[in-house]
Amino acid sequence: MNGVPSAAEVVGTTPDLTSALAQYGVLGIAAALLVVFARAAYKREIDRADRLEKTVFELHQSMADRYIPALQEASGALTESTRVNQEVVLALRDLQAHRDFERRLREER
Repeated sequence: MNGVPSAAEVVGTTPDLTSALAQYGVLGIAAALLVVFARAAYKREIDRADRLEKTVFELHQSMADRYIPALQEASGALTESTRVNQEVVLALRDLQAHRDFERRLREER
């Protein structure tokens, strides 16, 4: 022989990797690399999704802790403002009625 082992010799020496390489050849290697890459990409995307989900949850908690009390306070302030505006409108109506009454009195004299 010329120093290059035959496929039978290679298969006989290490049955795991070499026999698989001899049996499937380049397509087998490509398929194996594709499976390894796909598993790594899947794991990476799962980890990324978990990380992002945790970040979204933390942001939601932060928003709930900070903004909901502020919104409740603002809602109370708006309710009070509406009540005061109604009182001002009533007071202006009374003032206008009083002015109309005084104007009529002056016109009658």
